Amino acid sequence: MLVANETRGECSQGEEKAISRPDLSYRYKHQRTLNTSCDKSRSVKLPTQKRIDSIDLFKGIAILGIVWKHTFHPQWCDLIHISALFFILSGIFFKDEPFIPFLKKKIRTILIPFLFFYILSYLARMAFYFGHFRTLHGFAWDSLLEIFSISNTPDYLTVNIPLWFLVGLFVMQIIFWCLNRVIPRNKYRSCWFLVILAALYAGYGTIESWHSPFMFNIAIECLPYFIAGNLFGLQIARFLSKSSLKYLLAPTCFALFIGFQYLPIDISILAFIKALTIFLAILSLLSCFENSCSMIWTTVRYFGKSSLFIMGIHVLLLAPIQSMARAITGKPNLLTGLICLALTMLLIYVLIPFTEKYIPWAIGRQRQKQDTKLSQTTK
Repeated sequence: MLVANETRGECSQGEEKAISRPDLSYRYKHQRTLNTSCDKSRSVKLPTQKRIDSIDLFKGIAILGIVWKHTFHPQWCDLIHISALFFILSGIFFKDEPFIPFLKKKIRTILIPFLFFYILSYLARMAFYFGHFRTLHGFAWDSLLEIFSISNTPDYLTVNIPLWFLVGLFVMQIIFWCLNRVIPRNKYRSCWFLVILAALYAGYGTIESWHSPFMFNIAIECLPYFIAGNLFGLQIARFLSKSSLKYLLAPTCFALFIGFQYLPIDISILAFIKALTIFLAILSLLSCFENSCSMIWTTVRYFGKSSLFIMGIHVLLLAPIQSMARAITGKPNLLTGLICLALTMLLIYVLIPFTEKYIPWAIGRQRQKQDTKLSQTTK
């Protein structure tokens, strides 16, 4: 009985001379499952699709910006519409599929996480209230039903305000799925979507004043960002990852974005142009650091892949941390905000592995199956 040396790599060169050349057809047939003797704990798997690293980095930077904006932050941070950047990123990941599988996936990845964090936030608010007043008398019990409110603003979810994004994204995905099926799939497809963008901004004032349930008006209002991400986001990210033009595009777009702040006009489409400009600027900059193994970018990438969890949990962690940080600094200032940001992200860094292992459904993921070891000996 001989052991096939194609599974050993170069770990045993002496035995290679004692046996005949391995059967290459066997290698190609089993190349996805065979283990190397140099690393027996992992099977050799060919990647089905390469991730674009700059997008993971972008998500990490954006979610850090969200957390910072919800504590004490510099004024310039308010100039960036970070939620618009997340809608652009969401458009990149949209996948066209039949409605039932599509709806099931969105319920699993958006709606169930929303309900988990919404109920968790309600219970946490109750605990904070009792800890402060030593009684539940006067607690807003009906705040749990705020999700059914009819409003034209996204800030009525006082239980956990940032969760408005998940509600709006769920509705937006369904709207875009319908548009994606209605619009013909031909060379004029992008033109049809641009016509829709023009129509939305032509009626922006009316849409903004709508009072609707489940963030329907917010979904329509922010739909242009999602459409832009779906039409051009992935192509731009792939282009920048390979092109040296990113070194010129990053400072140019940052300069344009700063210049737009001083324009003496106030029109709705200007916010859309600003969002696209800062999106290009940040994406171009982050493309320069793709596949970097430094500790900073590794951490940013880690947060980017867990942005949904951070979106839902950071407000609950900020509440006690802000009180502690203000006690340390004595007043709310930039230093207080940086302390809150650092402590919150440190706690989140610790909580992410626990959540992924024990309650992955709460962040829209499925429990990963362990790889089984396959026998690699032949007679």
